[in-house]
Amino acid sequence: MRVLVFTHHYPSQRQPTMAPYSYQTYRALARRCDLRLVAPTPWWTRARGARHEILRGTRETHTGIDALFPTYWSIPGLPALHARGVHASLRGTMAELRREFPYDVILAAWAYPDTVAAELFAREAGVPIVTTVLGSDINEQPRSAVLRAQIAPALRRCARVVAVSGALGDRLVELGVPRGRVVVQHNAVDGERFVIRERAAPRQRFGVPADAKVVLYAGYHVPEKGVDVLVEAMAHLDRTGRRDVHLMMVGGGELLEPLRARVSELGLSGRVQLFGWVLPAEIPDYMAACDVFCLPSRREGCPNVVLEALASGRPVVASRVGGVPELLREGQGGNGLLVPAGDPEALAAALVRALETAWEPEALRGTVGALSWDVVGRRYRALLEEVVGASNSRERE
Repeated sequence: MRVLVFTHHYPSQRQPTMAPYSYQTYRALARRCDLRLVAPTPWWTRARGARHEILRGTRETHTGIDALFPTYWSIPGLPALHARGVHASLRGTMAELRREFPYDVILAAWAYPDTVAAELFAREAGVPIVTTVLGSDINEQPRSAVLRAQIAPALRRCARVVAVSGALGDRLVELGVPRGRVVVQHNAVDGERFVIRERAAPRQRFGVPADAKVVLYAGYHVPEKGVDVLVEAMAHLDRTGRRDVHLMMVGGGELLEPLRARVSELGLSGRVQLFGWVLPAEIPDYMAACDVFCLPSRREGCPNVVLEALASGRPVVASRVGGVPELLREGQGGNGLLVPAGDPEALAAALVRALETAWEPEALRGTVGALSWDVVGRRYRALLEEVVGASNSRERE
C-alpha cells in the first residue's frame, strides 16, 4: 500500500523540535507500507533563506522518511486564504509526485489548512483521504466562522477522521462528522527512551538543588498551555512559605520572554528556571530530574508529554480539559491529579499534594504500558487498508 502523508506537523532540519509525536506515528506506519510525506511550508518562514529554497522547497530524508517541504504562497495574517494558497501553490508538485509515486490514499493531519487542501488533492487524484485532528485545530480554529465553513465540509468528506482523544471525537461529531467515521486513537510513548531513572545526575547537570521538590513543565509557552497560571501558582507557594519547590520550564513561544519578566518581578528567579527550546532527545533527562510533571493547559487534545512523564515514573498534575482525563486517574492506584483550568491556587495545592504523596514509579509507568508507537502504527495500517479496500470495491461496482 502506498500512503502519502500531508501535514506541516513534522520535524525538519530547520524545525527539529516540531511535532515529535507525528514523527513517531509516521515512522511506525512507514514500517508497514510505502510512505512519502509532504509538509507544506509558508513562504514567510523562508523569507530569509536561499532563493532556490523559497521557490522549490526542500527534500529531506534524514528522519528515515522521504519528505518534501514545498513552499506555499498566501497572505500572512489572513488565515482564511491559506488552504486555497496551499492548493494553488502545490498543484504542480502534487501532480508530479502522483506520477512518481501513485499513492493509494492520503493521510492528512491538522484540520486547517492541511486537511482542507489535502481533501481537494484527494478528490483530484481519485483516492480516499483519512485525516487526524490533534487539538487546537478542532478546539480553536472552528471558532472562526470563516475557517469553520472550510473545515467542517472537508472533514465530512473524509473517509475517516482520527481523533487523538474521545473529547476531540465529540467535537468532530458537533462539526457534522458522522460518528461512524470518527476513530479515537490516543497518542503513544517511546518506552525505550522514557524510562525510570535516578534524579541526582540530571539535577546536577541542570543546576537544580539535590534536595528540592522539583516540578517540570515541557511544551509551548503560549496562553492555551496555561504557563502563566503555573508561574502564578509558584508565586502562591512562595507567599505561603513553600520555598522548597523548584520549577523547571522547557520550551518556547510567545510567552517565554513575558514569563521571564514575570518571574523576575515576583522574585522567583532562584526557583524558576526557563530553559527555552531543547531537542526532543533531551526531554528524558528533564523528566528524570523532576518529582512531578505539570500540564496547566486551558485546552488540550491528547498530550503526549503526559504519557512520557508517566513512562518515566513521574506523577502528573494537569488541568481537567480535553483528553487529559482519559489519561489520568485520581485516587488509590491513580497516576496523577486533575485541577480546574486557570486556577493558580488550586494548581498550587495540587502540586503540594502530589509532591508529598509517595508514588510508586513502576506503578505509574504501568498505566501507559499498552500505549506503544508500534501499536499505533499497526492500527493506522489496518485503518488505511480498510479505507482503500472499501474505495476499490466501490470502483469495481
